[in-house]
Amino acid sequence: MDGIAILDSGNYVLELCGILEKKGYIFEVASTPCHIAKNGCSYCLRFPLEYMNVVLHEASANNLVIREIYRMEPQLTRNRYVRVY
Repeated sequence: MDGIAILDSGNYVLELCGILEKKGYIFEVASTPCHIAKNGCSYCLRFPLEYMNVVLHEASANNLVIREIYRMEPQLTRNRYVRVY
């Protein structure tokens, strides 16, 4: 199951994704779903939820604040997002 991490800006998402790629993790920068987006940020980090601790640790080690993490639950017509952090 996938999750998405919301940071303060798209630039922070790109920075975190680059840091994780250097460590060998390949995650995706994706558009933030409209009903979750706050403050106009339109990008989030999409990753498998089993790597949540890795994402949190690397963000913390690089002074990047993750505001929220959601679990994506596929529904019939669209995904449902459940806040897990």
